[in-house]
Amino acid sequence: MTYLLREAELEDFNKLQPIHKEVHDLHVNGRPDIYSRAEYTLEPSYFRQLIESDEGIIYIIEDKNEVVGFTILRVNEAPERITSVKRKYLFMEDLGIRKEYRGQGLGKLLYQRAIEFGKKKGAKSLELGVWEFNEDAINFYKFMGMKNQARKMEVIIE
Repeated sequence: MTYLLREAELEDFNKLQPIHKEVHDLHVNGRPDIYSRAEYTLEPSYFRQLIESDEGIIYIIEDKNEVVGFTILRVNEAPERITSVKRKYLFMEDLGIRKEYRGQGLGKLLYQRAIEFGKKKGAKSLELGVWEFNEDAINFYKFMGMKNQARKMEVIIE
């Protein structure tokens, strides 16, 4: 199959929304104590901000004019402090592939495009967060060469 990987445009909002919801629903099922069900999961103003600014970008993959994959990226800069070094990094806020399209290398294409974008922006690393319940995503990111940077822990207080 031939897929189109491109930068998202404002007109893509409605095409991206269903797959963004699919990713959100995965999180709702994995952590219903944190995420709530929602019909619309992508904020139009946030989408517009990323499309119109230099601080981030959204890439999409299309199959016959249908969005089947996406990634949302944001360039961040950690300030220099007494205890830390100033650094620029790329943060992957979201990456999603429609369930029926997984295993075809589309996630790899988006990941590689993210790396290219990060290099172009002068970022020194690509960072992201992933929930422990999402073993498929963890395995994918490890396969792509990522390693744990830090660990966020919790205890449920009842």
